[in-house]
Amino acid sequence: MALRLDTAVIRGEIDNTTRDNLRGKLWLVGREDPVIIDLRGNAWRDLAGCTITFTNPTPSSQSAAASLKPKQKGHAGDITASRQVKVDTVAAKREASGGADPPAEWRNELYIEWFSEENGRVFIEGMDFEISISAWAWEMDEAQEAAQKMSNLQAMREWLAGIIRRPEPKEDDDEEFDDSEESWEDSLKQSDRLSDANMEAIEKYGVDGLHDDRIAFVMGWDHMLGGSSEHEADDEDTEGESWKEGHEMLPELDVIESELDDQAFSDFLEESEREAHPLQTMAHDFVLRLLTEIKEERAENAAESDGSTALDRFIRNSMNISGKLAGALGTEDFGGSSQTGHTLAILRRCLNWANEAFAALNELMEAPEWSDRQDLLTDFRAELFAIRDGIIDLRKKLREK
Repeated sequence: MALRLDTAVIRGEIDNTTRDNLRGKLWLVGREDPVIIDLRGNAWRDLAGCTITFTNPTPSSQSAAASLKPKQKGHAGDITASRQVKVDTVAAKREASGGADPPAEWRNELYIEWFSEENGRVFIEGMDFEISISAWAWEMDEAQEAAQKMSNLQAMREWLAGIIRRPEPKEDDDEEFDDSEESWEDSLKQSDRLSDANMEAIEKYGVDGLHDDRIAFVMGWDHMLGGSSEHEADDEDTEGESWKEGHEMLPELDVIESELDDQAFSDFLEESEREAHPLQTMAHDFVLRLLTEIKEERAENAAESDGSTALDRFIRNSMNISGKLAGALGTEDFGGSSQTGHTLAILRRCLNWANEAFAALNELMEAPEWSDRQDLLTDFRAELFAIRDGIIDLRKKLREK
């Protein structure tokens, strides 16, 4: 996955005074020596030909900084100090009333992205950096900027292709479908990788990017390029379409037909008219109780969390179990021979999530701030054990068929 740096940056400098080469240094919290940057390519027009120095007025530690290799060589991505983002201001929030969305304003942010041989995609973004830009040693015209942006998109596409790892197309379309657990597991892993890649693309281009050809291009969905869309980009964000000018369509790639199946949350909420499987009901009730009993802790955690705390992992893995069990055990065909391999693969994943949930729960039980909730956490542990035992028993029954 991409390596995001923002708070860990103390200061940095990027020199693009030589065409097609960006060199620089990056000082990070917790590291004595600077990270050396040497990239092929150029920045956008606002920074191409310049040296930019940037300082973070309030740096703080960040776990991602430890993963960054000391020398970064590779391809430049989007590098600009004029990337616009929509911001809800404090004043706007105060003026908002009646539950209406508060007005927002557009601000420029510093965005420095590269694709390194050592760490893959790395990027820095933020609006609070103090920036200094030198005079231009050379100037980039619009056509050169369009070519650079297209090159950046190609680099993003190649990086995502490495995440997705599409399988080679089968020569014999009439080959009998393999319904084994291992075959389904491979298919589910492929779907996970596709989902991860799509989330990386959405993180960069935003939710509006779903209606933008940039998403289709970097995901390798070439059959979707150039199509009509009912969505029109906001006037403030038209740069996302300009890259297409002069672009020759690439050969169409095989697109994974599987939908992005990260539907744990929606599966959990969806009600079924059919009688639920006892294990499905047990997992559903467990998550309902979990979300109800720790409502205050969840609210406090959400204000400070980056999604990686023990509480986050406990809730996320528990919901994955409930959602996937609802999907696997709530189908009309559940129990039929045609679904056995798929169900076994889903149940194997649920066991992995249960182990992750246990690990997170153990961290919570050892944390001082949860000392007064030990009885509740012990109950959660017992319920999770019961769900895991139920999964193991069901897998055994399905294998005996």
